[in-house]
Amino acid sequence: MIRVVIIDDEPAIRKDLQALMQQQAGFIVVGACGGIQEARVLIPASQPDLLLLDISLADGTGFDLLQELTPACKVIFITAHQHFAIKAIKYGALDYLLKPVDEEELQQALARVSRMQAAEPAQLAVAREQLKQGGLPHRIVLRSQQYLQIVAFEEIIYCQSDAGYTTFFLTDGRKIVVSKSIKEYEELLPDTWFLRPHQSYLVNHRFIDRYHKDGYLVLRNNIEIPVSTRRKDFVMEYLTGNR
Repeated sequence: MIRVVIIDDEPAIRKDLQALMQQQAGFIVVGACGGIQEARVLIPASQPDLLLLDISLADGTGFDLLQELTPACKVIFITAHQHFAIKAIKYGALDYLLKPVDEEELQQALARVSRMQAAEPAQLAVAREQLKQGGLPHRIVLRSQQYLQIVAFEEIIYCQSDAGYTTFFLTDGRKIVVSKSIKEYEELLPDTWFLRPHQSYLVNHRFIDRYHKDGYLVLRNNIEIPVSTRRKDFVMEYLTGNR
């Protein structure tokens, strides 16, 4: 049985989650509380394997709590639909559910728990940094089949999509393949750094050397990136600073 603790400062949400979890085979709720101070007592006493953790608590954030935990727990964040909070979670490649929690989405998240690793300090640091500053971060966590890789924006030359996967090409020659669409990364990565000239490509504009009139970008390493016909005007405006 996977031992679960629920931490949320809304009693109704805690009650709903407990009711939902009672219907999930292989999981048992061993405690629930509404804040960080209570959690500091509850977690050592109950020794959970998994936390269902609200991000914004009355006495701090879920990230504050996780930084204190030794050893780390697996975690699924629970959050209201706040754009900045969801982006922070995605930057850290962490799992989350939106309030009110949908049973089917909960089941899908719980199915991933067996494959999930406990949250790494670097993941939490990236997400917490984004959440606290509310501005643009300068690094992202990429989850491949083998690794969690922390990558600075300046290391990313370009991204290429293929059948729902995205490959990141880095300055040191590495390629990191993640099972997410390039559209998600277009929405996540800031347009002050990245340009989408084609449906299959996302390019760090700092590595663009020139634009060829035949409809492609030439990067500093001589890689050629196609520019789609419908994106040509946008790319020209972006490169000339007229956007």
